[in-house]
Amino acid sequence: MNLILAPTPAEWMSFFAIFIGLGLFIGSAEFMRSRFHGSPEITRKLVHIATGVLICFTPWFFVSGIPPMLLAVLFTVINLSAIRLGVLKGIHGTNRVSFGTVYYPFSFFVLVVLCWDTSAYIITISMLILAISDAAAAIVGENLASPTVYYLTSDKKSVEGSAVMFVVTFIIAYFGIINLVPAAAALALPPALIAFALAAFVTAWEAISSKGLDNLMIPLSAGFVLDYCITPAAHHHPEQFAAGIGFGLIIAVVSHRLRLLTAGGAVATFLMAAVIFGIGGWLWTMPILTFFLASSLLSKLGGKRKLQYELLYEKSSMRDAGQVAANGGIASVLVALWYMFPSMTFVYTGFVGAIAAATADTWGTEIGTLAGGTPRSIVSFKRVEKGTSGGVSIIGLAGGLVGAALIAASALLFPQPQAIRNFAAVMVAAGLAGTLTDSVLGATLQAQFHCTGCGKTTERRDHCSASTTHVRGLRWMNNDVVNLACAVAGGVVAILFYI
Repeated sequence: MNLILAPTPAEWMSFFAIFIGLGLFIGSAEFMRSRFHGSPEITRKLVHIATGVLICFTPWFFVSGIPPMLLAVLFTVINLSAIRLGVLKGIHGTNRVSFGTVYYPFSFFVLVVLCWDTSAYIITISMLILAISDAAAAIVGENLASPTVYYLTSDKKSVEGSAVMFVVTFIIAYFGIINLVPAAAALALPPALIAFALAAFVTAWEAISSKGLDNLMIPLSAGFVLDYCITPAAHHHPEQFAAGIGFGLIIAVVSHRLRLLTAGGAVATFLMAAVIFGIGGWLWTMPILTFFLASSLLSKLGGKRKLQYELLYEKSSMRDAGQVAANGGIASVLVALWYMFPSMTFVYTGFVGAIAAATADTWGTEIGTLAGGTPRSIVSFKRVEKGTSGGVSIIGLAGGLVGAALIAASALLFPQPQAIRNFAAVMVAAGLAGTLTDSVLGATLQAQFHCTGCGKTTERRDHCSASTTHVRGLRWMNNDVVNLACAVAGGVVAILFYI
């Protein structure tokens, strides 16, 4: 394996030359910025571009993968230390808290480990996209007189910057594929179609990433698309992934137009649909599609009746990116795990279990809120107001279990990758485990705030246009974290039944 092959003396000389050269460039950029009071953003982008362009050609400089990995580790440590110490403002001094300079070399390290021996062109194309496309998007967005600004997360983005990101990424990917990929003309998909799918996928990740996370997700998502669409494997279906991009786009746009999703939720749903359908096809897509459609329609029922209780919840019926990630993030991670280890058939059981748990929790909340009667705290068993975190009712629990059974039925429409006795019962048990986990955390550890305006206890930090006071729970444990724990519990229980 060349990845761990002992480097030659010439390679060590190249390693030290690159390391010293990068150090001198960063140091010079920082000196010039400090001496002439330049903008940290300009310095950061210059370093961003120069570093990426240089390291993307490391497969030409080295046979051994050890020097590139060592470069990545050293700069990860150096950059993290610089952030902690507050130095090197020229590459860290942005207008927001960001660990992008740490993610940058770390993503390079991951690509070297995964691709050095089999497909080094993935390293080159992916890092070139990060170096040039991401920088071009930022430069355009920050220098236009009146950019069309949008916020999907805490970071400001622009439509014009995202458009530039897409176009430049497409160009780099297309020419990278036709010039660097062996037998590019014989690929299952035309290079232009692969480049289009990659550009759409990467641009969506850039749009929804915040605090420098794009420096991790851009190269890794580009590397994933290149590997899936180009590297031959029995479980790789490039046509299916291209269809997944189109399918995800349709679901996201329609759902946003119907006000089922916020803009951030639509982008997150696009990414999730592209991954799940692109990798797993209808077998993996049907359970989560059933959850999304059925739960979204259920949330629209009794809108006026539920409005008084929605003020107690942290989130509204329009799902944002956090809710999409909390309810479907574990499922997406499990699909990715199966993509890397296709022999692990039990992963599908955990996938359906996680969705069954998210469905049971959502249905339990919606049906319990719509139904008559007063819920009780799952911890104290005392009667609580509807909408109170940790409140449960018999009809709500029953409705949640029906939702979990529906997910099991949707999965059984297709042949299962492994035989599981009492599949539906296992998924109902996973749903019950998830909704109980959600309720217990909601009653004990989820953050709760007292509204000084109306006097109610709520999950919201802002309520009734009045200030709130934190009264119990962990401040960081919001509704999305609790929902994530719910999905994890369902997936774990389903896998335990399988094992």
